[in-house]
Amino acid sequence: MALYGYTIGEDRDQNTSNGKQLDVYRFLIPSAPTTSITPTLVGTVNLAGTVTTADLEGLATNPTTGRVSAVNEARVTGSTTPIDPTVIAVNNVDQPFASATVSPTRTPSNLLRFGFESGADFGGQPTALYNISGNKTTTTGVPVGSSLYKITTANPGTISLVDGFGAPTTAAQTQGTQPTNPGKFADGLAIDNLNPGRTRALASDFSTTDGNGNQLYKVDLLTGELSAPITLRNSSGQPLNLNADSGLSFTNLSGSSQRLLGWLETGAVYEIAGYQDELATSGLGLGSATGTNGAGFATATLLGNVNLPNAVSGVVDYEGFTIVNE
Repeated sequence: MALYGYTIGEDRDQNTSNGKQLDVYRFLIPSAPTTSITPTLVGTVNLAGTVTTADLEGLATNPTTGRVSAVNEARVTGSTTPIDPTVIAVNNVDQPFASATVSPTRTPSNLLRFGFESGADFGGQPTALYNISGNKTTTTGVPVGSSLYKITTANPGTISLVDGFGAPTTAAQTQGTQPTNPGKFADGLAIDNLNPGRTRALASDFSTTDGNGNQLYKVDLLTGELSAPITLRNSSGQPLNLNADSGLSFTNLSGSSQRLLGWLETGAVYEIAGYQDELATSGLGLGSATGTNGAGFATATLLGNVNLPNAVSGVVDYEGFTIVNE
């Protein structure tokens, strides 16, 4: 058995007239830092006329089946409208490749997701597919912030906004024009299925365009609330200063040390340590100042770069990320 990472790219030829050709790649997760990582093409998801926003930015591994699903982002990039009312989950995009799409029913029927960027993971009791959707800059005319959504695993299932904290859900939050977590941008999601709990989940932000640097947030799966930020540092103790869309995933492998890996759309893989103290703290509070990295800090170390077609040039972004034990 070995740990493999999966990612999915944007439309390969940037030509919507022949559908959205989204390539899925698989690569071995290194146990220690290395120079470069060679990926293998698993298959291609072709979405033609299905959705307005066909970028599948949220990748997630179902702990029960071991199969990978993807969720599309909510909006057309660079545009304030429209918010795509069609939510799709594309299942089984791992190896062996056997993609199939379902369209969860929106609950309530006028629900529209917030944000331009997206992350996903399976978790909770019972297991559901969670999608975090966020916006990192006000230049698009949308506030900076994030909201959490829950997609049930039935076919086609339902999608609903997770919002059980603070004031009642507003019409703007339901309509996707205001976030439930204002000022907190996240576009990667990882749920700890080895040690389940309502706040055993983390969201990632490797962007500086939202004005607050690279960080993690604890996520409450029952209320959708994000914690105060957990600042990401490099191995020298300096604040991490990357600016790219991200993915996040736990290695859910029983009987071994659990690992948390971060992902950049360019193919860079980071291992994150020191989050254990923060995640172990009850509720959404942060860890003790006597912990591994002090209160509210974690360390990210570059493991290597996956050599993905056109990733470095920025022609194709690879934003979804998940890990499978195979």
